[in-house]
Amino acid sequence: MRPRPALFAVLTSLTIAALAGSNAVAAPPPTAETKKVVATDTDGDSLPDAWETNGYDANGDGVVDVDLPAMGANPKKKDLFVELDYMSGRLASTAALDRIVQVFASAPVGNPDGSTGITIHLDAGAARGTKYDLGGGNEVPYDADLNPSATQTNAIKAANFSSTRKAVFHYMLWGDSYDGGCSSGQAFNIPNDTFIVTVGPKCNWNATDDVNVGTFVHELGHNLGLKHGGTDNLNYKPNYLSVMNYSFQLGGVLKADGTKYWGYSNVQPTSINEARPDETVGLGSLGAGYRTSWKCPNGTTRTTAGAANQPIDWNCDGDTNDTTTAADVNGDKTTSILIAQNNWANIVFGGGAVGGGTAPLAKTPASELKELTHAEWTAQH
Repeated sequence: MRPRPALFAVLTSLTIAALAGSNAVAAPPPTAETKKVVATDTDGDSLPDAWETNGYDANGDGVVDVDLPAMGANPKKKDLFVELDYMSGRLASTAALDRIVQVFASAPVGNPDGSTGITIHLDAGAARGTKYDLGGGNEVPYDADLNPSATQTNAIKAANFSSTRKAVFHYMLWGDSYDGGCSSGQAFNIPNDTFIVTVGPKCNWNATDDVNVGTFVHELGHNLGLKHGGTDNLNYKPNYLSVMNYSFQLGGVLKADGTKYWGYSNVQPTSINEARPDETVGLGSLGAGYRTSWKCPNGTTRTTAGAANQPIDWNCDGDTNDTTTAADVNGDKTTSILIAQNNWANIVFGGGAVGGGTAPLAKTPASELKELTHAEWTAQH
């Protein structure tokens, strides 16, 4: 049974604090039983084999509360479960959900059964047909501004998300905006079990399938331990070919063949030393399948015409011969060494309560959780 919105009236601050990693309180260290369960996770997705084979009994009463095998879980192939709650008009289309599923299905991640990819199970309730109905997924009251976002999100989660699911499902909410601003979403912590996507009408977002897919995958990426810069939170790195990068979150990662990619990076191109970037090498050999974008000294954004393994005019002076001229190619007004990351090789399963985690979460600094705003995206295009 799905929790009813009437539960809002009985929420307490303690309940709210316990429900999401954003307000996680200290918890006891993992028990021997927890460690035993984790050791039997053959595919490494933080969902123990016993749960994926027999179902999950949340309260130990002998009754299965979450029937993972009926939902398609496989103990020998990585699974992710996400409940999608939504405000009126905000739920992504079936086509967008199909694209999200494909992003994870095509992931270059190996499994014990010999396959590649991750099976992501999206639960939108009855709103998107039987394919995406796993018994959860609720429409929630419309709120044009979740403010304060963590408190409000946790309240909605408590009223609409069964606590028996928290060890299995990530929780997300399709909303409008939050905290009086126009950011595209929020994950509250890295890694975590809860996130929101807020590309609604209040801030005049044009929430196309591209925008919804890119932002969903981006925010879920934070739940999975990924950062805006890969190894750090330096943004707009030309060599970071991932939707975690603001340059590509809403428009996709540019491919050399003219198509776009809507997932996490699967290559780690050469680092860029902004104090003396070598224009003659571009992104090196690993940039061959991609195009990329970078910032010029005058603040404009340029995009390569062809593959990014070719020479790139980093300082925008009209040639590609410079090897010792400084260029702030990510536009943060400093010169740094920009290090990329292969995201798929660094996925963290089991953020927050997912997997039955009981260890306290380290709080991610707010500066690392700042998200792409409508004004920032508009200025780029």
